[in-house]
Amino acid sequence: MNILVVSPEAGNWVQTSPLATAVNRMTDAYACAGSKVLTCSPLFKNLMVDIDSYHCVYSGVEKLLGKPYEIWVSEKDPLHTYIFNEEYFGRPYVYGPPHSAPYADNHIRFAFLASATIAYAEASGFDCQAIVAHEWGGALAGALARTTYQDYAGKVPFFFNVHNITYDFHISASEIPKIGLPAKDYNMDGYEFWGKVSLLKVGILYATKVLFPSPGYRDAMLNTNLPGGISGFLNRNAEKLIGVQFGVSYQVWDFNKENLPIKEAKARARQQLQQKLEVDFDGKMVLYVHLDEEAGNTSETLATILSDIARLDIFIIVGISSNNNEWHYYKDFAQQYPDVMCLQDLECDGGNPTLQLRDTLAGSDALFAANLREPSSSIILKAMAAGTLPLTGRTVGVSTMLTSYALETAGEANAFLVDDANAPHQMLRCAKDAVNVYKTEVADWDKCVVNAYSGFHYEWCRTISKYLLIFGELGL
Repeated sequence: MNILVVSPEAGNWVQTSPLATAVNRMTDAYACAGSKVLTCSPLFKNLMVDIDSYHCVYSGVEKLLGKPYEIWVSEKDPLHTYIFNEEYFGRPYVYGPPHSAPYADNHIRFAFLASATIAYAEASGFDCQAIVAHEWGGALAGALARTTYQDYAGKVPFFFNVHNITYDFHISASEIPKIGLPAKDYNMDGYEFWGKVSLLKVGILYATKVLFPSPGYRDAMLNTNLPGGISGFLNRNAEKLIGVQFGVSYQVWDFNKENLPIKEAKARARQQLQQKLEVDFDGKMVLYVHLDEEAGNTSETLATILSDIARLDIFIIVGISSNNNEWHYYKDFAQQYPDVMCLQDLECDGGNPTLQLRDTLAGSDALFAANLREPSSSIILKAMAAGTLPLTGRTVGVSTMLTSYALETAGEANAFLVDDANAPHQMLRCAKDAVNVYKTEVADWDKCVVNAYSGFHYEWCRTISKYLLIFGELGL
């Protein structure tokens, strides 16, 4: 199968973003599945690793704006193709300066990306069987396939990946002619959004299918009253929406490189983590809390019940950036109760944050993940790859695929789930239950660890195999 992918972020960046990481792993998985994949993204020269290894292999002019584009590739990065135009992508930032307004012409920049991607596919003779676009930055590919490039791609199915529904870009209706949108679809059931154009709605409107990063997230979006009234639009298009769980790379997140029995590997990782943090867990259940930008309300929930959890037989590790406003709150608590809590700086002081997180998860027993904002809940998959049991809600991303511990499910359980992870008393009860099993039902706990580590193995290849089945159902 020949698949054309357009994404505003992808490739071999010095600091890879979550979106670029997901697109990169998908690209790898497409190739491993035997598909021919042409993944196109902007060339941001200042972000690339070893930019001197890249060179221009083709120059052309796209049809929408009549602008020139260059195609750059590298033998060291064979699965990625980059679109370059100095005017649009010769800038220091992808969307705009941090903590500032985005570039006002982002709709033009990413309309150009979509147009140049399809133009190059056509010019290079790529026999496209599916177009896949990511986030609002790739959304215009679906519309342009039906309009500007209809002779080449008018009948090619378009699949739109929504990684996070909160990301969108709105523009004035006066810009419609500039980005190739049919004016007739500027209405409430189309891409109109409170008197402006929503590029997120554009992607959904022209999609054959819309792919969400987990079944739970798809269901939550259909049953949540989202700001701005977009809920009605999603429900009118519900038959298009499919939740497919994003995977993780076990080559990265599986810490047990020696293939030891998981109990032995966890014991070794626990000892190493104690030495690194210079603490003594003293036989307690180690509970890790990862407070990054995707943690949602986890910190608020933890803070509400922190004094209660501190009375349990638990040692808490809080992973948080020293630049976070809540750093000092947790630092003061840890200094007051060093036998109960310690902090781990996510800034990592120049180290490798991925390895730090992997080793911390490996040395921990459980992950406290309340109402996560991350749609795919990859932190939960990363924890399970380390044999660490998640304490989370039944509506959080991947949790619909997990089995919560109870006496009748002890043999299959791999998590501790609550109905509402935003309810502090439920998460406290969950922590108490986990400690009780950890301390008194050791065989059950060990079985849960095995179930999480080896029984739930969700690689990116599983994600892409489901994608290909969806494509195949459309006769591709």
